[in-house]
Amino acid sequence: MRKVQLGLLLVGAALAASASAQSTYKGPKVTITFLHGFTGPDRPVMEQLIKDFNEKNANIEVRAQAQPWGTTWQQLPTLVARGNAPDVVVINEDQVTQFIARGALTPLTAADLKAGGINKSAFYGPLFKTADYEGKSYGVPVSSTAYVMFYNKDLMAKNGITKVPTTRAEFTAAVRACTSDTAGKKPGQAGFDATKLNTWGVSLYNNWVGSRAAYAAILQNGGSLTDSKGNANFNSAKAVSAVQYLVDLVQKEGVARKNSTEEAELAAFSQGKVCFFPSGQWYLDRFEQQKMNFGVAFMPRIGGSTRDAAWGASSHLTLPRQPQGYDANKRAAALAFIGYLSGAASNLTWTSTGSMPTQKAVASNPKLANSRVSGVFDRVGSLYATSGFPWMGQVLGPFDQAWEAAYLGKKSVQQALNDGVTEANKQIEQARKQLGN
Repeated sequence: MRKVQLGLLLVGAALAASASAQSTYKGPKVTITFLHGFTGPDRPVMEQLIKDFNEKNANIEVRAQAQPWGTTWQQLPTLVARGNAPDVVVINEDQVTQFIARGALTPLTAADLKAGGINKSAFYGPLFKTADYEGKSYGVPVSSTAYVMFYNKDLMAKNGITKVPTTRAEFTAAVRACTSDTAGKKPGQAGFDATKLNTWGVSLYNNWVGSRAAYAAILQNGGSLTDSKGNANFNSAKAVSAVQYLVDLVQKEGVARKNSTEEAELAAFSQGKVCFFPSGQWYLDRFEQQKMNFGVAFMPRIGGSTRDAAWGASSHLTLPRQPQGYDANKRAAALAFIGYLSGAASNLTWTSTGSMPTQKAVASNPKLANSRVSGVFDRVGSLYATSGFPWMGQVLGPFDQAWEAAYLGKKSVQQALNDGVTEANKQIEQARKQLGN
């Protein structure tokens, strides 16, 4: 059913895209190269968008190459150093800042954006700023992914839950209602055994995806992973309080399983054992194929009431640094191509791959009204990528490990986050030296 809907959507959106494929570039014919990592089911959609652009623009030929993301991360520095980098490269949110700091990318000035027909204000603010560094923009969003909360409608109804929770109080009440042990006892009842759960409220688990629930909770409580100077600070009082709530759901409330994995929780959600499954939207197709009666919501404010927040990933169109004498017409054509590929019509087409809209104009398009994830669209502006410093990898690794230690009960929340911050700052110090920062 989804394939049919997507097919219809794609046809309609492709028509819209073709109407705007005429570029802003009016110079002589040039050929530009485009490197991206959309090698999965999304590849045909990208190739169709490029084909439409080439057909509408006789003075620009885009020659695209798709290869695994990791290959690009390895090759790009060398390609830039040798003066033969592609004209346009797609870089993900967790990599873009380090390439900027290493001088591999060129900033996009206000004049550049205007030349490419790119309206910065049309995009969701946090999403566009993901590729900003030291006050300059280096990339334009082309794809976006969200960390969401899947919920089982049948299990919720069976337990008398009539509203998807949006606050900590609502969420706590809901996960308690969803939970019962194999003897039918609820949390708080005499004899309740949290080691023998029959159904439970929420899936928490021990890998990096599971840690993104902790990341969301910290942001919701006004905390952060790093301070303004880029040093790790996810052991602040606000962060500890937010993560403690999640760990208490496991260790005190007994409404989530101990020592579980993403795969185990994924299977449990598919089997109707758990009400709420926080994870990436990339599982949408899987649950639809299983014909589950489920919904998708934005992450409730479980960490605190400061703001809505959830993790988001994204991909950005960038212009690598080129050698002296680089053809100005190529840069102008590359900007025009970026303007087309990131524009509303192309983005509408791109959502057929499962991507979130990158801008409000697309999210409000009637063609997406029946999308499973449409209930999340009003808060896409509250998705926050883990970016902003070249050493975010040095922050995220220890953070993920700290979450795992706290979730598994190997350390107290405070100790786990303290140890994580210590390790992260050691790695950041090394990264600073390597970058000469």
